[in-house]
Amino acid sequence: MWIDITHALSKDWAEWPGDTPFQFNYFATKAQTHSVNIGEIVGSTHIATHVDAPKHFDDDGLTIDALPVERFIGKATVVTLLDIPVIEVDYLKSCPIEGTIILIQTQRESHPSVFPEEIPVLSIAAIDYLASIGIEVIGVDVPSVDPIDSETLENHHRIAHHEMYNIENLCLAHVKAGIYQFIGLPLKISGADASYIRAVIQPIS
Repeated sequence: MWIDITHALSKDWAEWPGDTPFQFNYFATKAQTHSVNIGEIVGSTHIATHVDAPKHFDDDGLTIDALPVERFIGKATVVTLLDIPVIEVDYLKSCPIEGTIILIQTQRESHPSVFPEEIPVLSIAAIDYLASIGIEVIGVDVPSVDPIDSETLENHHRIAHHEMYNIENLCLAHVKAGIYQFIGLPLKISGADASYIRAVIQPIS
């Protein structure tokens, strides 16, 4: 059984302050066309569950269409680290980790309609540790891998330094810690800095 760990895109999702809110509309209806409904979407690429490309924080970085898709398919470990403002190496060493993808559950509940003022983050040393044990993708259940007020985005840059990628705003509150098969492919949007994904996991027995 596959478990959906994706937040739904909707107008009720709290976007980053200043970003374009998400909207879905039917700009043509069957009543108008006599044959089909046709929808359109508008909104920041950093709303709901998404993958950042290095282009997001580096003008010379890879765009989302250039990322290797195989990175986003594979064995993943879900770890539960609740109520920890800064996740250090020792916390990660206390968790059995397998595969190349780590998904970090930091919240008991998700509140997509409320944009947080503070979020838990990994320390630089923790990112280095994850790279050293072969992790290639870091997924979190909050809007960023950096503090909300960060302008330097040190964690984004450190992740990219290790040629790792990050997924943000995963829906993990209903998931138990453990080892899973993961699929979460970004859309192939030419030149984009990020992409929505549909992320799913399946327990590995």
